[in-house]
Amino acid sequence: MSKRVNYALFAVVVLAALLLPLTSNDYLIQVATGIAMYAALASSWNLIGGLTGYPSFGNVAFFGLGAVLAAALSVNLHWPYIDAALAAVLGSGLFGLVLGLPLLRLRGHYFSIATLALAEATMAVVTNVNFLGGGQGFSLPLLGSGKIFYYLMLGIAVLAAAGTYLIINSHFGNILLAIKSDELAAQSVGVNTVLAKSTAFALSAVLGAMVGVVYALWQSYIDPPTVFDPGITVFMLVMTLMGGAGTVAGPVLGAVIIGVLTQLAMSFSKNASSLLLGLGIMAVVLFLPRGILGVHRPAKGGERRGARPLRG
Repeated sequence: MSKRVNYALFAVVVLAALLLPLTSNDYLIQVATGIAMYAALASSWNLIGGLTGYPSFGNVAFFGLGAVLAAALSVNLHWPYIDAALAAVLGSGLFGLVLGLPLLRLRGHYFSIATLALAEATMAVVTNVNFLGGGQGFSLPLLGSGKIFYYLMLGIAVLAAAGTYLIINSHFGNILLAIKSDELAAQSVGVNTVLAKSTAFALSAVLGAMVGVVYALWQSYIDPPTVFDPGITVFMLVMTLMGGAGTVAGPVLGAVIIGVLTQLAMSFSKNASSLLLGLGIMAVVLFLPRGILGVHRPAKGGERRGARPLRG
C-alpha cells in the first residue's frame, strides 16, 4: 500500500509538471525551469555525495564543462548542437572517470578540498584557452521557446531521479552504500571501491554535463564565471541535504523548497536570497541533519540517528 501511494504521488507530481506550461505564464515557466535544472543537478550530486558518502565541492566543473564544450564545438567547429551536446556529455563523463580515479583515493575534507580545487582549476583552464571561449565566453543562437527548455530540464530531472532509483535498487547501489557505511569493510570482502566510486563520479559528471549543455542553449550566452560559479555546487549540496541525501526524492524536494523560497525572497530584496541560503544551511545542519525525508528513516550502516549522514 505504501508503494502504491508513493507511485500515485509521483504520477500526480509528474502530471502537474507536464501540464504547467499550459498556464502560459512566462515568469512561472522560467522559475519552474530553474527548479527542474537544480533538481537534476542536486540528483547528480546525490550520486557521489549522498549514496557514496563523498561530499564533493567541485561538481560545478561538470556543469560548466558540459556547457563550454558544447558551445565551443557548435560555434568554432560548426557542429550541429545535438552532436556537440553528445560529445560534451561523453567528454565530461570521461573527465569525471579519469580524475575520479586519483581524487577518490582521498577521504573526508581532503577529498572535498581537492574537488573544490578541481573546479577552480577547470575554470582557469577554460578562461585561458581561446577555443573554449577564453574570458569572453560564447554567444549562441536563440532556439526554441521557454517551454521547450522547461521540458528538456524536466526530462533530465526525471531521468536523474529514475537513474538514482535504479542504482539504489541494484547491486551497484549496494556497493556504493557499503562504501558509505564502511569502506574498509567493503574492501576486505573484495570490492573494488576505487572503480565503484569513480563510476559514480563519472555518472554524476554525465548528469551535470547534460544540464550544462541545455543551460548554455537556454541562456544563449555563457562565460566561465557564470557556469563555474561555486555557488551552484553549494545549491546542489544544500538542496540534497535538506530533502534527504541518499534518497530518490530528497534532491527534488530540496530543489523545490529552496527554489520557491529563493524566488519569494528575491521579490523583497536581491540580497535576501543569499541570506536565505545561509539560514537554510544552518537549519539543515542544526535541525535536519538527515534531511526532511530522513527524519523518519531508520539509520543504516554505521549511521547514528541525528548524526550527519555524509562521511568520507
